[in-house]
Amino acid sequence: MEPDDKPRQAGDRLDSWKEIASYLKRTERTVRRWEKLEGLPVHRLQHDKRGTVYAYAHELEGWLESRRLTTAGAADGTANSAGHSGPAAPISKLHWPSWSAALAAASIATIVGAAAIGWTRHAANAAMPDVARDVQWARFSSPGRVQVLSSIKYSEEAIRLDPKYGPAWAQLGVAHVALAWFGEAPARETMRLAQSEAREALRLNPTLADGWRTLAYASHYLDWDQKAAEKEFQRAIELEPQNQGALFWYSEFLLDLRRFDEALAYSRRAQEAVPRGLMPIVGAGNIHFMNGHVELAIPEYERALELDPQFGIAVHFKGLAHLVQGRHAQALEELRTANELLGGVPVSIGSLGYALGITGKRQEAEDMLADLLRKRERGYYPAFPIAQIQLGLGRTDAALDWLERAADERHVGYYFPLVDPIYDGVRTDPRFVRLMARIAPH
Repeated sequence: MEPDDKPRQAGDRLDSWKEIASYLKRTERTVRRWEKLEGLPVHRLQHDKRGTVYAYAHELEGWLESRRLTTAGAADGTANSAGHSGPAAPISKLHWPSWSAALAAASIATIVGAAAIGWTRHAANAAMPDVARDVQWARFSSPGRVQVLSSIKYSEEAIRLDPKYGPAWAQLGVAHVALAWFGEAPARETMRLAQSEAREALRLNPTLADGWRTLAYASHYLDWDQKAAEKEFQRAIELEPQNQGALFWYSEFLLDLRRFDEALAYSRRAQEAVPRGLMPIVGAGNIHFMNGHVELAIPEYERALELDPQFGIAVHFKGLAHLVQGRHAQALEELRTANELLGGVPVSIGSLGYALGITGKRQEAEDMLADLLRKRERGYYPAFPIAQIQLGLGRTDAALDWLERAADERHVGYYFPLVDPIYDGVRTDPRFVRLMARIAPH
C-alpha cells in the first residue's frame, strides 16, 4: 500500500484532498482510503467531520517513512511473548470529542517532534499471524498523534482477532498512556483505560513487561501510589532488562521523586538498550536540568537535535534551560518553535505562556491565558498550563488554585511540580507543600 516513490519536496499546509493527493502523487480516492484504513495524517476543521480537510507535508513524510520501515522490517523495539488464557474484558472506548483545536491546528509529529523517525515496528513477514503482525505495527518509540492513534487502531484490531492475546492488551495500554500525555482528553479516563488494559494483559500473561510498566505508570500518575509503582517498574525490568520503554519510564518516575542519581543510571541503561532512541537522551538532559546543572543538560538536548533537528521536546527543554540561564530572547524563540513542532499541546503552551509572563511579555501571556480559559469553558481543557501561565504572571494564589485542580484531574504537567523548576518560587508555600505530600508521599 505504500507509494512507490517519495514526494519531491516538503511544502507547508495542504488545504484540500486535491492538494494532498497531488503532493503524494496519487488519486483522491487512494488518499481517502489511506486516511480511513492506514492512518494517513489528515486533519479536519473542528466544525466539520468529513468535508474541510488539511494536512502538513512533514506529517505526510513521516507517515511515508513509517510505511517504509514497516515493509523493510525495521526493529528498534522489543517483542513480547503472547498470552492465551482466560476470558477477555471488552474494549472500552473514550467518550470525548475528536481532537481539539490545539491538536487539529498544527502538526503533532511526535510527543517530541519528527513523527515517524521514532517508529519502532518489527518486520511483518508473510508467515506472521495477523494478530501478532498487528501488535508489531502498533509499537512505537516516540509517541505522536499519528503513531498513538494508529497504535490504538492496530491493538484493537489484534484484540478483535484474538481477545486472549496478551501483548495486544499490553500495547493498547501503552498507547493510552501516551494519549494521556497530550492532555486533550481527561487524563483520568485515558489512564484508567490504560490501567484496565494492563491488568487484562497481565491476567492473560503475567510475564509481559509492557503490562507491568503501564500498570506502574498508572499507579504513579493516577493512584499516586509510589510504592506500588516502584515495585511494578522493577518487575517489568526484571522480566525484560533491555526493554527501553520500561527503563526510560522508570527513569522518569525516579526523576519525579527527585532521586536524580538513580534516574540518570536508568536513563543510561535505556540509551544502551536502543542507542539512537531520542527520548532517553532528552531524559538525561532533563535529569541534569531538574537537578540544577543546566550546563550539563544543554549538550544532551543538542545531541538529540543532531540526530533529529525537528525533535520538538528537545527544543522545548533547551528553551527552558536557556530561560533559566537568563537568555530570554533565545529561550522564547526556542519555546515558540517547540510549540509549533509539538502542535500547541498543553505542555508546550504552558511553558511558553510561563516564559512570556516572566520575561515581561505580559499581554501575550494574558491573551494565551484568556484563550485557554475559553477552551475550558467550552469543554475539557487541562488545568496545569493555566496554572503555569498564572505563575509566570506572578499570581501565586491563582496558580496554586489551578495546580490543585490539575492534581484532581491527574495531569500536573510534563513532570511533577515537586521537581519542575517552574515552581521554585512557591516551593515553600504551605499549600504547595501539602499538595506535594498528596502526590508523592514519602
